Amino acid sequence: MKTFQCTCTDKPILFFESNQCLNCAKTVGIDDSFDRVEPYEQDAKTGLFYKALQPEIQYRKCDNNEHFNACNGMVNLTTFIPDPANEEEVLCFGCRFNETVPDLSIVEHIPLWKKMEAAKRRALYTLKALPIPLQNNTENTETGLSFDFITDRDVNDHFVSPLTGYEAVLTGHNCGHITINLAEADDVSRSQTKHAMGERYRTLLGHFRHELGHYYFDLIIMPTPEKQALCKQYFGDDQLDYQEALDKHYKNGAPENWRDTFISEYATMHPYEDWAETWAHYMHIIDTLETAQNFSITGSTSVIAEDAEEDIEEFGELNLPQDTSYFLRQRDFNNILDTWMDFSVMLNALNRSMGLADAYPFVLTQAVRTKLTFVHYAIHNKLHLLPKIAPTEKKKEKISKK
Repeated sequence: MKTFQCTCTDKPILFFESNQCLNCAKTVGIDDSFDRVEPYEQDAKTGLFYKALQPEIQYRKCDNNEHFNACNGMVNLTTFIPDPANEEEVLCFGCRFNETVPDLSIVEHIPLWKKMEAAKRRALYTLKALPIPLQNNTENTETGLSFDFITDRDVNDHFVSPLTGYEAVLTGHNCGHITINLAEADDVSRSQTKHAMGERYRTLLGHFRHELGHYYFDLIIMPTPEKQALCKQYFGDDQLDYQEALDKHYKNGAPENWRDTFISEYATMHPYEDWAETWAHYMHIIDTLETAQNFSITGSTSVIAEDAEEDIEEFGELNLPQDTSYFLRQRDFNNILDTWMDFSVMLNALNRSMGLADAYPFVLTQAVRTKLTFVHYAIHNKLHLLPKIAPTEKKKEKISKK
């Protein structure tokens, strides 16, 4: 994630979630282009906002920004098209993906909803920079994306007690619609689930990226028989019975040698989950490397050169996949993976210095790197340019179809 700058004296840093410059107190936010956070001037007469270099274009704060401080979205009133179902509602790019938000009459839900919004917007920012479709279900009723943030349990005991009359809420994806249980935004509840399931990593942002992986599998792999057939070579037969695979996974667990070919234990459950887990890690990697590159941090674990600027320059030349000219400027995705493996060592060492668990407790075997490479080429619609490498060998018991 990049940082940004205000235009006032000393040009202080603005972060992705910033809604006010701490130096000049101006309102800052992100418009529907969803590519930068910047300052806005306010018209004293109308109360509307404008950018200093474009005073003729008027903006309003997103309703969720204005009333709940749940985002920092700014809405261009010139191009904004109201939702026919609620023409009075003014929502920004990120908030227009919401189908259902938590019951905000329960005040304890509000800070958890804010966490959901922050994670969702970070996930969307990375997607927006990549050459893949990103439309809400109003813009595209057939393949658009939408979210439900709901719960079936009581927030007051960290989502232990079921709420009477509510159906069970399971985090998941279904035909472009992603549901995430509000309990995942509660640190206590999420930590309890993490330990109960023996997971090494469980975050709110990770949930978004995993479920978005399912969404994009349907969007960029399934419509093309050739892509689906190629994907099976790397991830396995996605036609295997899902429920049977799920039951088997929770009964027997992952195979002992799962680390050889999978990024996580959950990825062993079914090819769909292998794809979604790999997709999520691809997003983790390119977003974190973008952050490191933004701060000119080198990822090298070798002896530091006498001239520190030399290391910084080398890292700065890493052409990340968000760059639309990526395939013209960099030939080998292995460069990014090698840089990530070096950088993750440093990242984990920094966490240990603070007494924290490893930020990235995963190992990228050659088989996992192969799958990440496939996701990379699928995102850029360049599967025909995949290096001539042998597909991942999977030693898995066959699951009979029902």
